[in-house]
Amino acid sequence: MSWSFPNRDVARARIDQASATAKATLAEFDGTVLRALQEAESALTQYAHDLDENARLRTARDRSREAAGLQTRLARGGAVSSLEVLDVERTLASAEAALAASNTKLASDRVRIFLALGGGWGGQCALILSKPPPCDRQVLNK
Repeated sequence: MSWSFPNRDVARARIDQASATAKATLAEFDGTVLRALQEAESALTQYAHDLDENARLRTARDRSREAAGLQTRLARGGAVSSLEVLDVERTLASAEAALAASNTKLASDRVRIFLALGGGWGGQCALILSKPPPCDRQVLNK
């Protein structure tokens, strides 16, 4: 009959290894959380900036619309030339295009915030969103 005592050094080494692995995993988790918070903060900051820009562009568009209306009335009365009306209308079209681009950027910012806060699409929706819509050849041939 033989008797062996448990090797305490090996057991302690395994415990220390498990503890180190747990600490490394926790540090990785903390890093992931910090990156997520940083991404969310960045997305929210960009969104706030883009909201301010959108408000400025909306004001510019509204003023351009008023100017175009005034120029059109003046042109009807013969006070200004058609060229001046066209210039004001060009400015209005440019302001509307800039506002439309800004609205698109705001929509993208909202999606970025949603994703930064842990939102996402799963399952069938992800497949639908990742594929382009099918081309309807009958529509193209008309």
